[in-house]
Amino acid sequence: MKCFMFNQWKLYVNDELAPAESKGLEQHVENCPQCQKNLQEWGEGMQDEDFSTVLEAPVPDTFTDEVMDKLSDAVPARFRRKCSSRTRRQRGWDIVKKTGLVVAGLTALVVTGTVVSPTFANYVNSLFQIEKDADSGMINAVHKGLVQKLEQKATDQGITVELKELLADSMRIAVIYDVYDQSGKKIENHILNAKLMDQNGKNWFEDDEGDNWGSHGEFFITERYLNEIFESSEAIPDKLTLHLEQTEIAGKTGKWSLEIPIDMKKAKEATKTVAFKDTVFKSPQGLGIELKNIEFSPSATRVMLDTTFPKSAYLDVERTSILYDQKNPRGSIITEKERDPAFSGENMMYEITNEKGEVVAAWDMKSLDDGLDNKENVLFTPRTEEEAEEGPEGDVLNWWHTFGPIQGEQKLKLELQKIYEKKLASPKFDLVPTELDKKAATFKDETTGSTFTFSSFAWEPGNGEDLGEAVMTIEGTLGKGIVENHDWFVKDENGKAYSAGVSTESTRDKDGRVQIKGKITIPRLKQEPKKLTVSYATYMVEHDVKWEVPFEIK
Repeated sequence: MKCFMFNQWKLYVNDELAPAESKGLEQHVENCPQCQKNLQEWGEGMQDEDFSTVLEAPVPDTFTDEVMDKLSDAVPARFRRKCSSRTRRQRGWDIVKKTGLVVAGLTALVVTGTVVSPTFANYVNSLFQIEKDADSGMINAVHKGLVQKLEQKATDQGITVELKELLADSMRIAVIYDVYDQSGKKIENHILNAKLMDQNGKNWFEDDEGDNWGSHGEFFITERYLNEIFESSEAIPDKLTLHLEQTEIAGKTGKWSLEIPIDMKKAKEATKTVAFKDTVFKSPQGLGIELKNIEFSPSATRVMLDTTFPKSAYLDVERTSILYDQKNPRGSIITEKERDPAFSGENMMYEITNEKGEVVAAWDMKSLDDGLDNKENVLFTPRTEEEAEEGPEGDVLNWWHTFGPIQGEQKLKLELQKIYEKKLASPKFDLVPTELDKKAATFKDETTGSTFTFSSFAWEPGNGEDLGEAVMTIEGTLGKGIVENHDWFVKDENGKAYSAGVSTESTRDKDGRVQIKGKITIPRLKQEPKKLTVSYATYMVEHDVKWEVPFEIK
């Protein structure tokens, strides 16, 4: 068994791991060549997912502004598939960003690939138009004139860094560039350190740890969301300079230094803001939501809100997890108590609709399985962690949700439909693993009304220093209103606890109850257990709510 655990990373993506375990995984992969190799291969697989065919958009001889208006609908048609694959893929990139696993790109920038069609690129005058991962926001920013060509090169030791194009929007900046040797061969394995400087000498990337990834296209494209740095478009300085530099590329020592002046005035002028005053909702469960403002830029839409919940809305959760650190490069099992909020600004569901009743954007809880979520037009951007501020009615946290662009003067409506609440659980399901192949074991959690069936237990012995691993099948019907179970763990016949990774697919039955089916993986089992007690620490309940806020883009 290898130390790289796909199920553990899936839990990491879904924010289902304890902070200590998440941090341990991040530290572990930084120092583990095997995990780096496996994670890179996984990332490459994600990059190729759902893009096995190349879409060619027909370009007529008379390519007018009317056709350009329709371009955002024509080009990204392949992205209008079921949102699940795109969402899952974006979460996959988040893994790479959080771990700091760097094989190519700009420090503090996300890197993806691009495929170039020379005829089409020349016609629309931008490589961003045909970048294979381009979303509607990128394309719209090009159409609004927020892209400029770059003609800068830095060459040393026979290696050249060449900048191609810059996209500067109030929500994000992106650069298309190339790195190649004397023969013109692209150099994938590189890092370019980045600084975003204002006229006062402040580096706005100063506190970033960096998030990078390699690309597999004709060029590299890097992207960074500015809304994780600046609280509003007005807060962005008019003049910025992006500094790119490196002293080592592909094992060669040299100096590669480039500067890109960025004028943000046009991007800021193209951004509209709808501000709200005293627009507050209070749920029966005690969660307060205040809508602050919504920003509309050519490349994205940002909804900004505050959540308030009382001190009583915290849970003391006992978690068993695997901690990876320098002392335990292969991980060690720890059990600790942590204080979790029952509510979160990310754990809610709302829609934004136009006058025709069409959904132009929809937010839903990020960790929901693809068969349950109701996301639409979401751009999963990084969010800087912030400490809660103490208010008169409880702790206050700031949140933002980012979507693709919503353009034009129109009347819209935000409708809050659900909030999700985390609750404590303590079921105990006693199993005899060797009997599961003969007969499945079914249990009912009397507290929640959920029913689970376990079967097909298999234990794989370890090899050398690697420990063993067990896998069994789980199926279940969750209790009324329950959408997820979190923090699974097991204990063997000696009372030793093990972290359990649960990977499931979810659907709803005709009564609206959630059905799950998947596998439980139990790592670090030195020997086949005679008995197991399976449990989970928390579960998520959905509450139907109704709150409508009409607004208008002028």
